[in-house]
Order: sequence, then C-alpha cells, then structure tokens
Amino acid sequence: MKSPLSTVDRAAGLIKRLGLEEWQALRGLERCVLSRVSTSTDSITKHTAQPRERTEFGLSELNKKGMVGTSGHSWVLYGTGLDLLALKYYADEDYATALGKLIAKGKESDVYEVLSSKGKLYALKFFRLGRTSFREITRKRASSSMQTWIDSNYKAAERESSALSRLDKVTENVPSIIDHNRHTILTGELPAVRLSTRPDLSDPKRSFLEVLETVRQAFLKAGMINGDLSEYNILTDTERVWLIDWPQWVGTDHPNADELLARDVGGVTRFFARTYGLKVDLESALGYVKGKRKAPAVRRG
Repeated sequence: MKSPLSTVDRAAGLIKRLGLEEWQALRGLERCVLSRVSTSTDSITKHTAQPRERTEFGLSELNKKGMVGTSGHSWVLYGTGLDLLALKYYADEDYATALGKLIAKGKESDVYEVLSSKGKLYALKFFRLGRTSFREITRKRASSSMQTWIDSNYKAAERESSALSRLDKVTENVPSIIDHNRHTILTGELPAVRLSTRPDLSDPKRSFLEVLETVRQAFLKAGMINGDLSEYNILTDTERVWLIDWPQWVGTDHPNADELLARDVGGVTRFFARTYGLKVDLESALGYVKGKRKAPAVRRG
C-alpha cells in the first residue's frame, strides 16, 4: 500500500494544472487570512481584482483539488494551498523546476531537494510549527486558528532567513541563504548528514573544535546564540560541519543568554564525549566561546 502524498508532493503535482482564476482566488484568500479580515467570497473577491463569478469558480476548483475548504460562509486555506503558493514563487524565480527527494523531516519542518532549470540543487525548508495542531485545524476548519498557524510559520521563515544572512557575514559554517517566501526558506544544498547519525568522522577532534568555533563566532561577532543546538541540527560531510536551524536564536543580551549558551555548548560537548570519546573541560569550552579563554585542550578518551 502506497503512503499518502505529502502536501508538498500534492502541491508540486498541481502547480501546472491551476488556471488564472484559481491562482487569483488562492492569493486573495491568503491576503484575507494574513490581514485577519473575513474570508467570505465577497471579501476574497476584493483582493483578487477579478469579478465575483471568476472568484467563485476559482475557489470551487481549489476546493475540489483540496487546496481550500469551507467553514460556514467562510473559506479556509489548507497547508497544500500554502505549499503551492511557495512552490509557485520559486518556480517563477527559476529556483525550482523540479521537486526532488525529502532530505529531512522533523517536528517543526520538512526539507526537500529542488532542482533549478540550470541543474543547480537547492534545499527548500517548509516550516511546520504546530504540525499536530494544524491537522486539528484542518479537521475543524477553524479560520482564527489557521491565521495564528500561518503567522507563526511565516514569521519563523523570516526569522531564520534573517539569522542566516547575519551569520553569513561571520562564518562559512551555516547554510547559505538564497531566498525566503511565506513559510519557507531556500538555501544551498549541503552534501552532508546529521551528526545524530553518528558518522565516522575523519577527525572528531577537529570537527568538535569547528563546531565550537562556529558557536564562538556567532556569539562574539553576530551577537547570536542558537538556543537549541544539538547533534540533530549539526550537519557534516565527515570533514566539515554546518550548524543549521536558527529560527529560535536569541541575542547575547537575552535574560537567559548564559543559560542557553551553556546548554548549547554542554550538549555538544557531551555528545562528542559519548560518541567519539573526546574529553574536554566544559568550563574551558564555554570560556572559549565567550572569548575569555584560549581554545580548550581536547583529548581522546
């Protein structure tokens, strides 16, 4: 039995099948949701610059395709519709002419490989904050909850895009941000795996120090703390490392900055000790990140 298609796969399959009325209606509905105004047919029509009958037709067709639903006299924008709007943007910008494999699936995001017309590969990240609650929203068709869900994911994408742009000025060990749109960010694809898979690193000591140095540069030069750093958001090709997932970052002036930084450094230090047998003094590592000490001594246990 085949697994059901993801919202991204379904959206990719529909991108060339929508007519102008459907695109106008979909974008009009999105504008209404983001503006927190009525999502009635009349309200959507005002945001489409097309006659009401064309908006009605577009919404009806979108409903048949599972892009939108109804709740009384209001329309509800579904996740597939959001994914379709984002994919359309990247297709129009020539970043994505084909959808590739699912690279990573987490609690709060899905990452897909996309291919440009010039044969260049990118990584397209779809934010899924509140993934479980969104399924409930779809079932109940609660428009106010949908507004909150969309706002949260759009803001998360914007925040991570901004973070990567900021980090790009101080380190090469983060993904290169290409663009962002709605609840997605587009980055350069990295030929790497998550550190959580415990790959056979060519030099575990060097990799650990590279992680530490990246955290240090982010802290000292960008004034940023990841706030949720672990082996699950560190990528490696066994030679280099990259720190990913930055939407939850905080500034060094945050009230809990010291606690969050200590948690980030402590978690990574313990992982390398447990997995690769490295011994390092945690206080020395933390002092180095803060710019107060020299690089810590690292020994194999």
